[in-house]
Amino acid sequence: GRPAAANAARERSRVQTLRHAFLELQKTLPSVPPDTKLSKLDVLLLATTYIAHLTRSLQDEEESPGEGLGTLRGDGYLHPVKV
Repeated sequence: GRPAAANAARERSRVQTLRHAFLELQKTLPSVPPDTKLSKLDVLLLATTYIAHLTRSLQDEEESPGEGLGTLRGDGYLHPVKV
């Protein structure tokens, strides 16, 4: 019926919006080539690792101004390790 079609259209729109959001998030991650295919979980893991790195960098900068951002720290920065 009509409600089922409207629900299906709404779900397709929601999934498309979510897919677009993950692609945009992946584009902001450094060291991930644009054509790399990552799962949503991998994108979230990389994003949280990168945010943690940026947070540490800002904290380090507050403690020692003038030394720059330093090097990247933390496992899984470039790509989550599949276990």
